[in-house]
Amino acid sequence: MVTTSYGEASSPRNRSARVFPVAGSVRDPGRLDSVVPRPRDTRHILLRALAGGTRVAIGDLVGLLPDHPQPLSAVLDLVDAGDAVIDLDSAFDASSRVWLTPAPRV
Repeated sequence: MVTTSYGEASSPRNRSARVFPVAGSVRDPGRLDSVVPRPRDTRHILLRALAGGTRVAIGDLVGLLPDHPQPLSAVLDLVDAGDAVIDLDSAFDASSRVWLTPAPRV
């Protein structure tokens, strides 16, 4: 079971730790009508949305992952990995903008 750091209630889908295989999608055992995207697929969905240098609202990115148990964490994982940047000059909310990290200049 994952414990929360910010005092919010844990996701009902987060009853037990699951290990996701590398690619494709898997059925969520808690919801028979749903398929949970695997981390690789989630990353691909988010990177495609950010392609072309567009700045996308966090809320819009979260909306692209309706079956993900923690879609905000998936977006923040891109930032933690150094692949995306969040505009921290404004308030942090669903309208905060995210964009791909610029490629280093040689």
